[in-house]
Amino acid sequence: MGGSSASLLVHGLIASILAQMDVLDYMSSRFVSEIHEDFMERLEAGELDSEETKQILIDIYLEELLERYPKWENLQASVVAGAGFEPAAFRL
Repeated sequence: MGGSSASLLVHGLIASILAQMDVLDYMSSRFVSEIHEDFMERLEAGELDSEETKQILIDIYLEELLERYPKWENLQASVVAGAGFEPAAFRL
């Protein structure tokens, strides 16, 4: 019996790590989708009329990403037994 509880603990830790990685992937993907949409809207509206203007906006996006990433690393994901490795809940 002692070995099975250690095994469950290890599997639980692995599931938590994988869930945390999924959260970071999800948040990053969502952010990239949002900035892509914003960039395309600005491009179509004619707001990005030079390479310099485009680069300034890209730098702003990068700064925002670098600001958000540490916050995303602190998100906690809970894994529910039987639910696979998907994040079951988020606490912000």
